[in-house]
Amino acid sequence: MPFKLVPINTLTATRKKILHATYKCLAQTGFNKLTADEIALRSGISRKVIFHYYKGIENILSDLAESSFYWPSTEELLANTPDEFPDICPEKQVGAFFLSLRKELEERPETLRILAWEMLERSALSEELEDVRVRTALEFFEHLGPDVPDEVDLAAAVALLGGGISYLAIRSLNTKTYGGVSLQDEIGWERLEHAMHCMLKGLLFP
Repeated sequence: MPFKLVPINTLTATRKKILHATYKCLAQTGFNKLTADEIALRSGISRKVIFHYYKGIENILSDLAESSFYWPSTEELLANTPDEFPDICPEKQVGAFFLSLRKELEERPETLRILAWEMLERSALSEELEDVRVRTALEFFEHLGPDVPDEVDLAAAVALLGGGISYLAIRSLNTKTYGGVSLQDEIGWERLEHAMHCMLKGLLFP
C-alpha cells in the first residue's frame, strides 16, 4: 500500500498546535534539547494534555513526520513538475524531482534547519523523521518512465544528488555562494539545474 502523508487539515486543532510547536522547537534548538516542557511552553498546551494525545516525544515526531507541513507529499512534488512529465526523458524526470523538492524545502526553512540538526545529533528521535523522506522519494520514482537502463544504479545516483541538493539548500539559509555559485537567487540554481541534467544524461545514457 502506498505511503500517504497525513493532510494537515485532518489534524485536530490541539494536535496541530502540538506538532507546530515541536516543529519550531526542533528547528531552533535541535533534537537533544527537545523536551515536553519546551513543547508545552511554545504551544501553550499543558504537559498533561500533550501526553493525553501522545505517549512520548517519539510519538510526536512520528506524527510530525507524517504531516505535510514538515515534508512535502508525493502529490505536492508531482504538482511542481511539467505537464508533460510522464513523456519526458528519464534524466529530466529525475531532475524534476530534485527541482520540485528544492522548491518545497525553500518554503519550509524550519525543515532545512531540522535537517542541519540531524547531521549533528543522530538519535532515535531523528530517525523518526527519516522514513518519510525515503518513502516519498520511492513513491515519486514509481512515476518514472521505463527507459532507465537496468545496469544504472539509480538509487545511488539519487542518494548522491539528493545529498548534494539537501546540503546546498541548508547552506543557502546563511551562505550566499558555494563554490562560486549563488545559492540565494534563481540564476545560481538554474546553473545547478543545468549541471544536474548533464550529469544525469551522462549517467543514464553514457
